[in-house]
Amino acid sequence: MTRFLIAAALLLALAPAADAQARDTGATRTTRAAADSAVARAVAVVPSASRTNTPERMDLPRAESRSVDVERRVEMRSTAYCLRGTTRTGVRVRDGIAAGDPNVLPLGSVVRVSHTDGRLIGVFVIMDTGGAVRGNKIDLWFSSCAEAEDWGIRSVITEVLDIGRAS
Repeated sequence: MTRFLIAAALLLALAPAADAQARDTGATRTTRAAADSAVARAVAVVPSASRTNTPERMDLPRAESRSVDVERRVEMRSTAYCLRGTTRTGVRVRDGIAAGDPNVLPLGSVVRVSHTDGRLIGVFVIMDTGGAVRGNKIDLWFSSCAEAEDWGIRSVITEVLDIGRAS
């Protein structure tokens, strides 16, 4: 089944080329034989799945990586919350959202939060303000209330990757 889906995706990717070829040759419609030939070529390049129905490893091109400039690095107190609803900016809460003091971290700021020993917690966007979030404090949103309660108050390193422009 997986092999068929990949072949279908490749066929769709090849369709514009087949249409261009049909226009170049003056044909008005791709023939069934031409379509079958395109499917056969697409299936030939797709590795077959093993009997356990797990796909084989395919080498993909590596994405170009570049470092992100850190505008500011601040040690902060971190708490967590799990309330549902919308943020101060009107966006529904979800993973990757945090609350901060707008005087320290303006709304829309992107921050990378790590433990003090360097372990990454995650990258968050400051989309909320909390009543108790003042000064060097950040409030991270968790989908699990139990996890948020277990979090307590922790010291974290917050690296500001982009300063928000919202007020």
